[in-house]
Amino acid sequence: MTRTADVEAELALARRDGDFDRFLGLLGAEELFVPIHRDEAQRLARQRVWSPARVCCAHGGEPSLQVFTRGAVPDLGDGVVFLSGDLDWATCGLGDGAQIVFNLGTPGEWRVRASAVQPWLEANPHRVTVAEQQVERLHTAAYGHLDGPVAHALACGAPQAVLVGEPWNVLDARRHDYVAEVRGLHDWWDVSDAAGWRAALDGLLGDERPLTPAAVVLALREGPDLDPLSWAELAVQWCGAHGRSGQAGLLVETLRRIVRCEQRLRADGVLMPGSAVGSTWGWDVGRAVELVRRGLAVGHCDPLTAELHLLEAGALARRYCESWPELAAGWLLGRVLDLDEECFGEHYRTSVRVCHLLLDDLGSPWWTLDSAGAQPDSKP
Repeated sequence: MTRTADVEAELALARRDGDFDRFLGLLGAEELFVPIHRDEAQRLARQRVWSPARVCCAHGGEPSLQVFTRGAVPDLGDGVVFLSGDLDWATCGLGDGAQIVFNLGTPGEWRVRASAVQPWLEANPHRVTVAEQQVERLHTAAYGHLDGPVAHALACGAPQAVLVGEPWNVLDARRHDYVAEVRGLHDWWDVSDAAGWRAALDGLLGDERPLTPAAVVLALREGPDLDPLSWAELAVQWCGAHGRSGQAGLLVETLRRIVRCEQRLRADGVLMPGSAVGSTWGWDVGRAVELVRRGLAVGHCDPLTAELHLLEAGALARRYCESWPELAAGWLLGRVLDLDEECFGEHYRTSVRVCHLLLDDLGSPWWTLDSAGAQPDSKP
């Protein structure tokens, strides 16, 4: 699913026309954000309990529950962050007399009673996309980076953004669910502070990047025409020459997994016939871009530091991936090797859909931006 329209502008038109049904229908497809005091959000992140939007703060003297689309999220100061969810979550548990104000301070601002929203939700459950289903969306935000080195670097992380339905081109601490980001960094990366965040980034981009079995065998391959038996012999010889004979079996099994994965990638149109994956740098760079965006969202770095790390990731992508298809193949292979265990299950199928969306859709940054950072003149 591709989302390139400016939903805030569409909401403003619906508000102008007094079309409440269309207004709520637009909101029903969006991730919605509500402000909450940072210390309260930190408590929620530690407790790991579900929280409705109604616990969130009144701010600036506004008594109504404030609900924003991503592009309308305001800057309420360092002490206020945001939670997010779908329209049903945003209105859950509100009394009939409670008031909601949508997109306060924008042309689409609309102040209503909760009693006006609940009947619409009951009558139109099919028009509300629940938060868990707001995934695999290619979304280019009008307020995000559209060209230049930062946009190129963010495009290198586009697969990760598309997976979770976030705009690929946004680098902004406000436009995230703070609690979800804190929990995700802890659960996926074992990161709970700035030092841990920097160490995780170094493990993807810096000198601390581990030499994985996949990285070794891919570096040893002398082109796509090398047959698996000769490739395995090279791996065994490398182990003997570097005093790692005990790892020969692991390397041979890894390259066999890669051969099988590449066969599946060719069958599914991610790899061209006769081609092969050169490295898994696409996977590391993609995750690094995501890690930068998440770290900025929870305060592990400032915007300048985030941008510098992004540019480093983009430079590595330009160095090791000559095209977007090459980056896509490396990202997909790395993800499968790490998460799918060669089952070709949901991780794999999701990854293939994401790659095709980015490679085939004319709204993709892989069409509008060149993999080297310049404007493109042909298909990815």
